[in-house]
Amino acid sequence: MAKTIAARALTTGALDGLGQVLMADGRPGQRDEYAATTDNLRPQAKLNVTFMRVDPKPPLIGAVERHRHSMQLFVPMNGARYLAAVCPPKPDGGPDLEKLAVYVADGGQAVNYNAGTWHAPLTVLDRPGEFTMLRHDDGGPEDTELVKLEEPIAVKVAE
Repeated sequence: MAKTIAARALTTGALDGLGQVLMADGRPGQRDEYAATTDNLRPQAKLNVTFMRVDPKPPLIGAVERHRHSMQLFVPMNGARYLAAVCPPKPDGGPDLEKLAVYVADGGQAVNYNAGTWHAPLTVLDRPGEFTMLRHDDGGPEDTELVKLEEPIAVKVAE
């Protein structure tokens, strides 16, 4: 493995320009309306609401994906910690892995990636995680673009 990257704690502004973090901040009666984008850049695409149960695995990034025409939202349902690994596109559209940032979501934080944001597939850390995922899909090849990395990137996660 050629590269290791240290994961940081996920904060509200961590994904600026690439997505949004939805989380409680301690304000009594907190209500953040329009807290995330809902991009659907294809009129024929429908909202895909998916339930996912994801088993934990080692913190490695072996691929990144993007959804050029839709946002993608992950809402944890059982408090499992997971990784949010993101990078912007290069001018040619490919993932800019030199700008890859990795965060640990504490299981009470939802992550919404903007349309076109490269991100690692969902990686749960300590125990099986249950999630609701929302994305606009039409069932075609442009729903998801996946790039496998030549060498996985190891992620150092603080306990």
